Amino acid sequence: MKGLALVLLLATASLAQDVPIANCLQTRVAPIIDGHGDDAVWENAVRVDLVDVAHLDRTPHPHATSARLLWDQAALYVLFEASDPDVWSSLSDRDDPLYNEEVVELFIDPDGDGLNYVEIEINPVGTIFDLLVTKSLRQGGRGLPEWNPALRSAVSTQGTLNDPADTDLSWTAEVALPWSALRSDLLDVPGTMALPPQIGDRWRLNLYRYERIRTNGVSTGVIEYSAWSPVGRIDFHAPDRFGIIVFADERTAVDPASWAGVKRNH
Repeated sequence: MKGLALVLLLATASLAQDVPIANCLQTRVAPIIDGHGDDAVWENAVRVDLVDVAHLDRTPHPHATSARLLWDQAALYVLFEASDPDVWSSLSDRDDPLYNEEVVELFIDPDGDGLNYVEIEINPVGTIFDLLVTKSLRQGGRGLPEWNPALRSAVSTQGTLNDPADTDLSWTAEVALPWSALRSDLLDVPGTMALPPQIGDRWRLNLYRYERIRTNGVSTGVIEYSAWSPVGRIDFHAPDRFGIIVFADERTAVDPASWAGVKRNH
């Protein structure tokens, strides 16, 4: 058993060196999901920045994207803030292929086994695409679009949506995913992980964005693919590259860099 424990510890240490780690702080007051992201509770959340998905050296994109995460006993809360001079999208029906336009995305694999994970997308119109995925699509996995959880979401545009004639500033998206949505009869998403999570639990998760550049409303063919935890290639279905979030409250939160260093030294 000691040998097995050592192997698991070394594997975790290797992982901690390779992907970003962030605290997801518990909130006593749930944010209002109105798409503005100006609730005072978000000020307590750790901010993470998205970078070029294809470069492991965390190369930034010209159009910055950041996210914040909070949790309570009812749900996981995610706030995206995306700078964008031309906020646009046309897809308005649930489960439309939002990835063909502009979108931010949340992927969750609670137990980190690379199987049975969640994909949730939201575009500037406020349309939702949600999917349960059996395993990485590169490994022959398949998606289950019939999963339509009762999540709450909202968006806002700091500018004018779908008007290429002016210059926008950004768009904002908020999502509240109830823990109960992960107890699906379709797939065992949480696996061995507790729902709601316990303080100190660590989950695998990634955050993404597609920014499709247009000039005067016409596509330039340039796409900025962003991720919190870069993959090293243009591939969002890469659960082995998901980052780590640590469920914490303000009393137990630790600096993620320090936590990673402790793991490496064992």
